[in-house]
Amino acid sequence: MDEGAKIKTIVDLHAHTTFSDGDLKPAELVRYAFDVGLKALSVTDHDTIEGLEAAEKECARKGIKFIPGIEFTSKLDTPRIELHILGYGFDKDDAYLLKKTDEARNNAIEYSRKVCTVLESHDWAIDYPVLENARGIITKHDICTSVIKEDMSNYDFHNQWLAENSPFYVEIEKFPTQETIRTIHKAGGKAVCAHLLRTLDMYDSMPMLPFVAESLVRHGIDGFEVFYGNSTRQQVETMYDICKKHNLLMTGGSDFHGPGRTGRCSLGEYNIHGIDFDQHKLIESLGRKTSILNR
Repeated sequence: MDEGAKIKTIVDLHAHTTFSDGDLKPAELVRYAFDVGLKALSVTDHDTIEGLEAAEKECARKGIKFIPGIEFTSKLDTPRIELHILGYGFDKDDAYLLKKTDEARNNAIEYSRKVCTVLESHDWAIDYPVLENARGIITKHDICTSVIKEDMSNYDFHNQWLAENSPFYVEIEKFPTQETIRTIHKAGGKAVCAHLLRTLDMYDSMPMLPFVAESLVRHGIDGFEVFYGNSTRQQVETMYDICKKHNLLMTGGSDFHGPGRTGRCSLGEYNIHGIDFDQHKLIESLGRKTSILNR
């Protein structure tokens, strides 16, 4: 790691709870954020906002700035890849946003049915109550947990059976990226592309970075996740330059899923590498639109 890669951050804009594939309940995550000294937090569960109310209430108790968040799973046609779009500061009661999260929940249910059928055809036993009792939205993490697999870890099971390079891979229905950005904007929020370099690397599509970035700009993206997890200095500088070129928001987040997760960054400890990052200005620019506390 580069000397000075990490600084004391006061905001983490990428964290998950038990309402998607995180290990902590929303209130637990907020208390954890308080303990590590964060001043602002966004809960960005995958394709659901059901954990936001509890997180907002606990943020108020702890004196932490709450920023409504979500991480939508979307698709890009050229190249054909899955992109994750973060939404911030939106009206979480917006009817169109809620319609889309309902669609995402139904897509996840149908996906889990198809995956379980494939797994059972290969003699894996499924503990269905795990899926039936999933909060928020069913994720791959829930499916991994539901499979009775003795000593095999969720991490290894996912890579062998659910990852996109697996011969048993099942496609889940995703929203087009342009539609995802439009959904966030209609709800009054900001749309930010999450961990773009990590995504392109996963698809062996790194040479497509200029094309993808320009496409997202044309679709109305508001920013990119420049400071992400354990990113290298070169990765941070690459995304920083793209944002400077287009005058876009630069956000930072750990992609926290819980203490002790394999290969994950700790909450609030994503790499900065000494690059200019005005966290206070960022917090203000993503200010919430509505609050359950002010109704």
